[in-house]
Amino acid sequence: MEASWLEKRPSDVPLVILDTETTGLYPGLGHRVVEIAAIRLENWQEVAQVSTLIQPGRKIDPKASSVNGITDADLLGQPTFSQVADELLALLDGAVVVAHNAEFDAGFLGQELLIHGLQTSGAPGVLANPWLCTLQLARRHFHFGRNNLGHIAAHLGVRMGRAHRALNDVYMTAEILKRMVRTLGQRRLETVSDLLHAQGAPIYARAIVPQLPDVVAAALADGRNLRILYLGQNGESTREITPLYPSQHRNVTYLVAYCHQAHDQRTFRLDRIFSAELME
Repeated sequence: MEASWLEKRPSDVPLVILDTETTGLYPGLGHRVVEIAAIRLENWQEVAQVSTLIQPGRKIDPKASSVNGITDADLLGQPTFSQVADELLALLDGAVVVAHNAEFDAGFLGQELLIHGLQTSGAPGVLANPWLCTLQLARRHFHFGRNNLGHIAAHLGVRMGRAHRALNDVYMTAEILKRMVRTLGQRRLETVSDLLHAQGAPIYARAIVPQLPDVVAAALADGRNLRILYLGQNGESTREITPLYPSQHRNVTYLVAYCHQAHDQRTFRLDRIFSAELME
């Protein structure tokens, strides 16, 4: 987005309020987006919207399903992230992105961009848009008692829809932001730049591209399977895997792959792969 927009009020710049629902909590451990919703506001008026379920290419963890109410059956026949990416990126173009717990959504969005090789500026997995976080603003500048979205909405008198579904959460976040901006403006925190600093620091969607051994990089590049010797929880085992993409979580590099023995997606710590050979 334009640097000069940072010195403008939120009402004077495009805002995209965004929320994701996912298969689990950690994109670096192979979890994926199953629902994304976003609305674009200009002068606080909605001008565009994206809202869709997404086929993640893996199963949803039962704990995640119990929270968001989305099941594997709901995702049959739904588009993949790459099939909705053009519409989503057009919505995001030149906007400040807003989310409740923005680091969570930014982490998943950056990882999806990296997985699908989507590039907006610079390297894949990177978005230039700064993110505003209503959770961080709540923690630092308000006293709601609890800072989950539903509690804040109830405290501020914001109408609540079905919790933990993306579009409902987006509209709640938008109304919460309006009220926060009004209150913080009275404290002379008026511009986008003021708010980014008020939350602690700007947040960005930036997925990490880990370094890989040559044999793993070759398998990913050529779409070939690997036979690996792996140290898992139950000791050493030989596996045949189809590598899908690398990731990083808490400074540990992982390889997300389809395991032919388990007939399912698995996440392998790279430092526990003792040997790997390409298969024909």
